[in-house]
Amino acid sequence: MVRIGTPLSAHATRVLLLGSGELGKEVAIELQRLGVEVIAADRYADAPAMQVAHRSHVLDMLDPVALRELIGREQPDLVVPEIEAIHTATLVELERAQGLKVVPAARATHLTMDREGIRRLAAETLGLATSPYRFVDTVEEYRDAVAAIGLPCVVKPAMSSSGKGQSLVRNTADIDAAWEYAQTGGRAGAGRCIVEGFIDFDYEITLLTVRHAGGTSFCAPIGHWQKDGDYRESWQPQPMSAAALARAQQIARAVTD
Repeated sequence: MVRIGTPLSAHATRVLLLGSGELGKEVAIELQRLGVEVIAADRYADAPAMQVAHRSHVLDMLDPVALRELIGREQPDLVVPEIEAIHTATLVELERAQGLKVVPAARATHLTMDREGIRRLAAETLGLATSPYRFVDTVEEYRDAVAAIGLPCVVKPAMSSSGKGQSLVRNTADIDAAWEYAQTGGRAGAGRCIVEGFIDFDYEITLLTVRHAGGTSFCAPIGHWQKDGDYRESWQPQPMSAAALARAQQIARAVTD
């Protein structure tokens, strides 16, 4: 049986939130209702979750030294990543070497930032259907990849999220600007990119998937709307055919297993 102690005592159950936005604030409030001691961290002061947490820290979570120092100082029972701009490789290392408990698992957290890791897992390890793609390190490799995949195509930093550094290349006039934005606009700085074929899709969904002792459970699909690469709106449930939903669940189960 799990016992939750008293916050701010020697017996407290401590949760470190890496990211302190509006969603983090909701998580912090619910944790406190359970009697958990909440520590909020983000790159700027007075972030929403910091306003309700027991204490807070301001740091660059992409800095592995600063992140490791914070975790060592706080000794949390659980670490909950709330944003993507985190040096997730440090979480993987600490989970493996020191038994750090990350929710979700550190490897899953790392894959949310690592487009190469998640793409190779899906397409090459699991054999799931994806758009055509190439990973590139130089502008010469990038131009070759665009020529091979064809236009339109999408260009993204390999390590980023939420549309940051991402461009839709519709014609040759967009090619150089897309490379420059991928190098300057991502969450993890300049570096490796992915060029992938454009898919004319009907809708975009998130399928929240939970593994547990009794198997795997799926929430109702969440639909999303983006404009100019920025998130605008979500709704639940997203109407889907029975066949499309079953296929989405099959893919999600393969990835989470």
